[in-house]
Amino acid sequence: MRSRLLPGTGIFFLLFVLFFPLTFLGDFQRQWSLFLWEDLAGWIVKNIFNMNQARIDFSSDSISMFALVMILITVSALAVILIKKKHQQRILDLSKEIIVLYLAVVLMKYGFDKIFKAQFYLPEPNILYSRFGNLDRDILFWSTMGTSRLYSVSAGILEILAALLILFRKTRVLGLLVSIGVLINIFLINIGFDISVKFFSLILLFMAVFALKDDWIPLYRFLILKQEVKPGEKKEITPKFKSVWVFFKTAFLGLSMVVILFPFINSGDFDDDTADRPLLHGAFKNLDEDSDIQYVFFHRNSYLILMDKNEKMVDFHYLQGSKNQLILEDYKNRKTKVNYVYQKKDSLLTLDFGKYMIKTKELNWRKMNALQPLFHAAIEDAE
Repeated sequence: MRSRLLPGTGIFFLLFVLFFPLTFLGDFQRQWSLFLWEDLAGWIVKNIFNMNQARIDFSSDSISMFALVMILITVSALAVILIKKKHQQRILDLSKEIIVLYLAVVLMKYGFDKIFKAQFYLPEPNILYSRFGNLDRDILFWSTMGTSRLYSVSAGILEILAALLILFRKTRVLGLLVSIGVLINIFLINIGFDISVKFFSLILLFMAVFALKDDWIPLYRFLILKQEVKPGEKKEITPKFKSVWVFFKTAFLGLSMVVILFPFINSGDFDDDTADRPLLHGAFKNLDEDSDIQYVFFHRNSYLILMDKNEKMVDFHYLQGSKNQLILEDYKNRKTKVNYVYQKKDSLLTLDFGKYMIKTKELNWRKMNALQPLFHAAIEDAE
């Protein structure tokens, strides 16, 4: 049983790489996963998890993802029983190489997103004008990280460095150790702040640990027992398949880099903090102090948000209609036309909802304390 555990784990990781959708690489993984596993996953969700309305899309931390993992574990267990022992070492070697490549691409994706501030983006005006205690922990974390470009860029560089180190055999052990440290931190953040990629980050962590399966004992002897350790023979892909593997690895890395970097190159935005926002993007304070509505916010993703004095918010998706007109749509698909007058010189915005009118003044939300690039070398400087 023990001799089949490692090969079974390797097969599971291979199946996970194949069937768990990485949305930034396109929609093809989700499509073939749905084609193969949708009905079975739906049955598991309904009969084992007792949920009738769950969406089957295999997204991270969803019930359908848990169902997919159950399916892949079962398939892995069956496969390792059917595969002859003489082939299991090849499967282990292949799974390790695939895992290393997969980890490198994922780390590069999130590393570049951090460097270009596409992951920890600048908090939106409606978040900045909300009370600290009224925000959920995941929004608090995301918003706090978004205020620091230095942290975001530094974290991104570390992830890209780890990805580069694990791609080369001579630095792979160091790269995997760095990756494990990074992934432990990410997993604890996801757990501590209830961020919905907990299960995915945990599997990535297990992958990094698995990829070090041949090095844990030498590392223990060297780091803990202080013994001299001679470099072991590195297992490689079978020579007759090596050229095929090199071609696949190069092509996959190249295509992944194109997919990761193309949106930034195409838009020309390499710092999301300074990227263009819609015309009305920002925060507007209602000039009528007797009105229940205190603020009007325009989110960069085309949402109009009304905040009352109790900080309850109502949001609408909007489209630009005719000149000086917005078409608002609520979550029941009801549409409302709102005429507006924006006087940029005086920072005044008037919204005509038909039954009532809101006159507002634009606020300079970028001048709020949370967004100032303050740095104090000594505590006296902060006084």
